[in-house]
Amino acid sequence: MDQKSFNNESFLIEQLKKGCKDAYGHLFKLYHRELCNYMTAISGDPKIAEDIAQQTFIKIWDNRQKLFVSKNKLKRYLFKVAYNLFIDSQRKKKKEFQLLENLKQQAYLDMADADTSLFEERLKKVEKEIDNLPEQCKKVFIMSKREGLKYREISEQLHISIKTVEVHMAKAMKRLRAQLTIFF
Repeated sequence: MDQKSFNNESFLIEQLKKGCKDAYGHLFKLYHRELCNYMTAISGDPKIAEDIAQQTFIKIWDNRQKLFVSKNKLKRYLFKVAYNLFIDSQRKKKKEFQLLENLKQQAYLDMADADTSLFEERLKKVEKEIDNLPEQCKKVFIMSKREGLKYREISEQLHISIKTVEVHMAKAMKRLRAQLTIFF
């Protein structure tokens, strides 16, 4: 078939509908570069532009039998198909991004819940071990660590020497470390 006859747009469309590969090749040669340039201007990415152009030509070929183009509007039709494919791909990316963000957020929440329950579990173990300390040792430890009192203040309140407070604290810390290293 004569390539010049494809310059008539109506004939080109008619041949495309019939599945003429030469007509398709002519269409591709005629508009591919221009379509890629157009899509690069829209997307800002030559690789995306090439993908969209390729999808456009595939879609035209796959739907060639239903091809309905107004007179002298083939280029416009082609560019509109490309533009719509680009918009669809952007919507899909946005949905995928939103899905990933939702999954990430849920994972963080699950992690936070797990961390909280783990923290609470460990806290209970620490509390239990503090309760297991000898009475005077426990009092000294609680006054120092929970109430924030200085050794001198503890010694005055409990009427014991500062040295005794130090001994009780050392004993409490040693025992807690020994018991809690199992859990941590």
